[in-house]
Amino acid sequence: MADKGSRLEAGSEEAIGALVKLLAGGVDSYEIFFSSDFGVGAESREETVDALKVSSNKGVGLRVIKNGRLGFGFTSVLTGEALTELVANTVDGSVEASSDEFLTFPSPPEAPMEDRGTGVFDETFGTSTEEEKIQKAIDIERSARGCSPRIRRVRKASYSESIKFIRVVNSRGVDCTHRATYFSGSVTAIAEEDGASEVGWEVGMGHKKNEVDTARIGEGAARNAVRMLGARRIKTVRCPALIENTVVCELLEALSGSFLADNVHKGKSMLKDRVGAKVASVKLNVIDDGTLPGGWATSPFDGEGSPRGRTTLLKEGVLTGYLYDSYWAGRFAVKSTGNASRSRYNSMPSVGISNLYIEEGEKGIEELFRKMGSGLFITELMGVHTINTVTGDFSVGASGLWVEDAAPRYPVRGMAVAGNLLGLFSSIEEVGGDMRFIGSIGSPSILFKEIEASGS
Repeated sequence: MADKGSRLEAGSEEAIGALVKLLAGGVDSYEIFFSSDFGVGAESREETVDALKVSSNKGVGLRVIKNGRLGFGFTSVLTGEALTELVANTVDGSVEASSDEFLTFPSPPEAPMEDRGTGVFDETFGTSTEEEKIQKAIDIERSARGCSPRIRRVRKASYSESIKFIRVVNSRGVDCTHRATYFSGSVTAIAEEDGASEVGWEVGMGHKKNEVDTARIGEGAARNAVRMLGARRIKTVRCPALIENTVVCELLEALSGSFLADNVHKGKSMLKDRVGAKVASVKLNVIDDGTLPGGWATSPFDGEGSPRGRTTLLKEGVLTGYLYDSYWAGRFAVKSTGNASRSRYNSMPSVGISNLYIEEGEKGIEELFRKMGSGLFITELMGVHTINTVTGDFSVGASGLWVEDAAPRYPVRGMAVAGNLLGLFSSIEEVGGDMRFIGSIGSPSILFKEIEASGS
């Protein structure tokens, strides 16, 4: 691991030092963003290796402010000549930009930001061979196939490991580094019976190698496919609905953009001008936490070096605020929430979520079934990406299981569900305790008082 880590960081000290010297006295302020990542991904097909992909990226991004104008440039070549050219082009580019009084880079925090204790780094990274990574993908496929004779095909069984190093330095004194490892596996299983087929998908992810359970991933995909075999169409119904945690994650993702300050300013948020207003059920609490232990997006600082934090966005259904980076915090005359999002050196930061989740309740899924009695258990929504993120209006396809006497009875599909996202979140009956994160978005299953599903 030490060798892999040193290779990731190789050149960062020299490149940053050279840029600092080249920029001295030539601009009002600057920010240097160095990022390096390495990853290996394996795919299995018919229980043999189908693909082995290795990716590697390293480079530096530069932002400068001169006379109130912003310039941006980047390079993956870290030679002296390339860095000199980067500075010249970035400074020249700022001349063409519009002057903006809110342009700024963050100052160092009063307390140092520690890059440890967040549970996002596995010291064993790099110790497994390519053959072992391939075997992980094969194990995921084999697990899916072995769950049921009705699983006839498996596609896209994959496993990946990656590592990332980031360093942010600016002219105001910020100098911070972060390292993280990422492990994930996923698979799609296809179940067949009586001439019909159903698809099931599952994923597992974490910052530690042992957080990816290959057997659970395969079994989950198989279960999700098999449970939908024999799906029926039902007539239009108005009834309670329990929406599975992974599906609620998709709905929360559709809502997430409305918390971003730039969207609020541009009128692209359904939550514009609603701070302090009740916009959802009193049972709904939404939090963005960039310091969440083990969170997929957890880090001590954001994409421009501001400290990450925990921001409550909805408290008992009341909107309490938005998410900001340094620029939009300045425009709104508030403090940054540490939500500058930046994936690599070749992109500029923008406002984004960190770990966004709905706070879980105490009831397990079986208790939610009992409370619902009869109704729909929605396990899939098709077309969530079509939700109008400004108005919240939606019309999407749905499938799942019909529930009677607190137990699933048979699968159903071919339904359409329409409404408004905030209206849906205002009709919460109960928030479950089965928290599930898909990447950086998390939610438990939620029981809604009533929905209308248009059927045959």
